[in-house]
Amino acid sequence: MIVAVHIPDLPLRVALIVARRAGDLPVALGPQPGAPQVIGECTHAAAAMGVTAGLPLGEALARCPELTLVAPDPDAVTRAIERVTSGLEAIGAEVEALPGTGPWCFAADGLGRLHGGLAGVLRRARAGVWVGADPRLGGAEGRFTALQAAREAPAREPLIIHPGNERAFLAGLPIDRLPLDRHALKALRALGIDRIGRLAELPRRAVLDRFGHDGLRAWALAHGEDTQPVRPRTPPEPLEATMRFQDSIGALPALEDAAKMLLRELAAEALARSRALRSLVIRAGLESGGSFAHAITLREATSSVDRLATATLPHLSKIVAPVEWLTIAADASGALDGHQLALITAGNHERNLRTEEAARQVQSTRGKHALLHLIELEPWSQLPERRWALVPFTGSRHPAPSM
Repeated sequence: MIVAVHIPDLPLRVALIVARRAGDLPVALGPQPGAPQVIGECTHAAAAMGVTAGLPLGEALARCPELTLVAPDPDAVTRAIERVTSGLEAIGAEVEALPGTGPWCFAADGLGRLHGGLAGVLRRARAGVWVGADPRLGGAEGRFTALQAAREAPAREPLIIHPGNERAFLAGLPIDRLPLDRHALKALRALGIDRIGRLAELPRRAVLDRFGHDGLRAWALAHGEDTQPVRPRTPPEPLEATMRFQDSIGALPALEDAAKMLLRELAAEALARSRALRSLVIRAGLESGGSFAHAITLREATSSVDRLATATLPHLSKIVAPVEWLTIAADASGALDGHQLALITAGNHERNLRTEEAARQVQSTRGKHALLHLIELEPWSQLPERRWALVPFTGSRHPAPSM
């Protein structure tokens, strides 16, 4: 049994708690500084007045003059997500947190003996989430069905889909719940298929011919067939460095200097532990209210200040308001000696092989026309369109070196 936890409107709930606003009033998330002037998620009271996410700010206020705007707080959201993940891990679960604002899922089979069966696991999971989150819990044998059950679960009552009932439960859900790209979803809607159950009614071969392997996987999920396991995260080793400014600063060079100092502090602490940094999170408190947060996953674990700065500094330009404090948090769970040194330097042949493999991976996901290269057709022609042609990239044209 896989258990999933979903928190509806997480950014709005966090902003309400930070701003100390009641959730039963007409409240909506305001725009970030420098962002398009549209509102974000809103409460049910605001929705009853015709306010919806993505509505221009002026139109939202015209529809609901009593509407109160609260500043988005991405930093508080990031901390809330980590609190949920840590709270679920505290009951002994190996937790997978989906990108963005959740949901979360974990396998409950090994936890039943610790907590008195599935009902006890669900109680402990709910207790592990911070007060005011109003989590929704779902359970099923398959990961996808469990996640959808959590999204459909009523407040304070878990929704468990027992084996054999997956297809009936999924049939009435919108087709966009399936992991399909927007082009496939548009094509399905054009065929009148707007529910998961309608896709499940199609012949398997027809779905494969029209939508390929992604469509076939969606068809299997619509039937409740899901073999994808939970992929729990590696528990992090958190490090954090913070700098508070006596006067708010908005100049990018000053922010970059502050970030470099924080990165030196983090790198030194990681080296003292014989560890390397795997990821970073930039957080900043804005003078205008709210905060800025941006997560960076490093390609390779490192404790090099130069490499950390190269990955971090370009993102500081996204901060468009004066900053009162700057924090860089890091996960120091990487191994310092995590790289195998090459005995000899790779030549052009090795680089060409790697290029071909990268090209194959891109074309397998984006199509053969995602990568193109020029070939010369008529070198004597004065017309560019006759002299050159763009064709799909088929690999390196450099021969392997002779031995």
